[in-house]
Amino acid sequence: MTSPQPLARGRMVAALVLFLVAVAGGLTAVVLDRFVLRPPPGPRFHDFGRGPGGRPPERERAARDHFAKELGLSPEQRVRIDSLMDRQLKEIRAVREQVQPRLDSIVGQTRREIDAILTPEQRKKAQELAQRRFGDRGEWPGGPMGPPPPPHEGEPGPPR
Repeated sequence: MTSPQPLARGRMVAALVLFLVAVAGGLTAVVLDRFVLRPPPGPRFHDFGRGPGGRPPERERAARDHFAKELGLSPEQRVRIDSLMDRQLKEIRAVREQVQPRLDSIVGQTRREIDAILTPEQRKKAQELAQRRFGDRGEWPGGPMGPPPPPHEGEPGPPR
């Protein structure tokens, strides 16, 4: 005959596991919200093709001019620093070209997995949010969302 203590302990362990799973899910949702759905303002990894720091070339030139003036750089220092920054930009672009397809794939797969969990109404609302956030592209980061996910049990599927 089993004593009541092991049974109570098993329930407590099960409750603790459920609690930890809920906390992990909540943290995952926060991270997804902050870094995928609503990226922070400022330069992002994919902006580096525009110039060092993600700025358009004319703003990059103005930033370099301001930097040189504030530090009182000599013409020789300015040339050396500009050369260094230009080289850095080329390295960043090379890394981006190698890594960006993989990043796009991960984000796209995550988006498809999220869509598979959402109801058709929620998917439509998510698409509207993406349209507002990403403009005419109407896509989430990572490129096209791929084929629509299968419908939830008992629900009609999205039009194909």
